[in-house]
Order: sequence, then C-alpha cells, then structure tokens
Amino acid sequence: MDHLEKRILEILKTHQGKQNAITARDLSSLTLASSRMIRKAIASLVNTYHVPIASSVHFPYGFYFIGSEDEARECLAQYYSRVREVSKRAQSLKEAVKDKFGEDIQKEFDYV
Repeated sequence: MDHLEKRILEILKTHQGKQNAITARDLSSLTLASSRMIRKAIASLVNTYHVPIASSVHFPYGFYFIGSEDEARECLAQYYSRVREVSKRAQSLKEAVKDKFGEDIQKEFDYV
C-alpha cells in the first residue's frame, strides 16, 4: 500500500456510513493529491485490498466506508446499473460501426 492509499484509508476511517461521506475535492485538499489520483488510490484500495469503500452520486456526495448491508446493496446496485448502461451503449455503437463500415469489430467483447 502506498503513502496516498494509507493516508486516504486513515481519513476514511472517520467517514463511516453514507451520511459521513467525504468528497474527492475534500480528500484532495487533505492529501494534496489530484482528484484523479484520489480516485485511482480508492480503486486500488477496493480492488487490491478489498476495503469496503463506497461512493455516492446522490446527496450526501462522496466516498465513505460502507457501514451497513443496505449501503452495500445501494452501492453495488449503482455499479451494476452503470455496467448495464455502458454495455448497452457499447453494443449500440458496435452495431452503428458495423452498419457504417460493414465490419463486426471488437469480437473479443461479444460476451455481453
């Protein structure tokens, strides 16, 4: 775990539950890292270290430690909804490209 990840983890320990979310901007101010680096570090904490950090796109906005099963369900539902929307858009774009150029490209992604 790098220094930024450790610092973010330390900060997020005081942000348990959705009602205590902290924005990327505030994390950026506290760590002096860019919002992009904050998001990258949080992704690493979740993906590599399995830290239960959620994000909310509804008020209160920001990142927080998941404090309940309901918060976990809400966060996962949000992620799976995004996956479905991105998948639908990719499929539509693939069809548009095939119509325009007569080629079926990106066959490696046909698992969708």
